[in-house]
Amino acid sequence: MRIAQIAPLWIPVPPRTYGGIELFLSLLTEELVDRGHDVFLFASEDSKTKANLIAGTEKALWTRKDLRSPHAVINRYLKMVYDRLHLFDIVHNHSDFFMFPLVLGNDKVPILTTLHRPIDPEEAKVLRSFPSINYVALSYDQKKNAEEQNIKILDVVYNGINPKDYKFNNNPEDYFLYLGRLNKEKGVVAAIEIAKAAGKKLVVAGNIAGPAEWNYFFREVQPKLNVEKISFVGEVDFTEKIKLLRNAKALLFPISRREPFGLVMIEAMACGTPVIAFNKGSISEVIEDKKTGFIVERFRPKNTGELKELSPCFAMV
Repeated sequence: MRIAQIAPLWIPVPPRTYGGIELFLSLLTEELVDRGHDVFLFASEDSKTKANLIAGTEKALWTRKDLRSPHAVINRYLKMVYDRLHLFDIVHNHSDFFMFPLVLGNDKVPILTTLHRPIDPEEAKVLRSFPSINYVALSYDQKKNAEEQNIKILDVVYNGINPKDYKFNNNPEDYFLYLGRLNKEKGVVAAIEIAKAAGKKLVVAGNIAGPAEWNYFFREVQPKLNVEKISFVGEVDFTEKIKLLRNAKALLFPISRREPFGLVMIEAMACGTPVIAFNKGSISEVIEDKKTGFIVERFRPKNTGELKELSPCFAMV
């Protein structure tokens, strides 16, 4: 088949540091090439692939510090894909609603969109506005969420990794790890409070994107980092990420959003590291409670001695 894979332009494929979508998309693209398909990857020019790379921008948009109009680049990117639609048997879109106009005036080439983000009310409105697009969910909870909002889901396909890239470790060091975006919904502040209440060392690794996240980081996160047992390492590359994951006692995933999947959880478990996560969205589909991790309903300590449901988890890890 002649397949077009449409990546978001914010991060290169594969990612240098943060980028779960881009990591998964890279693995999928390379596997399709290895299986003999003629694959065209639309992405930033600083991406690396065995597929035919069609560059929508010279560098990933998050690295272009002087860029004033990122959505102008994305609109031109959309036109690049549209002009080449006749070349493909199928288009697999990972760039969310930015690529939805591809169906306008196109009734020949099927568009498959994997939904990589939570479906909020505005997202739901635009998904319903393009019913001819084939939507795929990352989990059954995300499928349920979509169908509750009258969005038809073609099927569920979980995210994946290559287990060979993750070295199992049965003798971890004595620290917990937070790894992800340093924003409110990912739960970085909750992770810090949990570690402090448990008296555990916490390593915080992750990135910040956009003015709103920087404002949250400076006001809410940074003041909590300069304390005993909290170690902030910032962004890490793939090698550093694996080292942190495989040596951690547990990965803290105190998510506050309805999580569609959570790639970092399976990365941790591939290293032998259990995940302690709030029960949001797909968590119970990814973690087997008390076997590969611990699913927690809430954390609302009134003092450092009150850990509620987390206490048994800490005792076991």
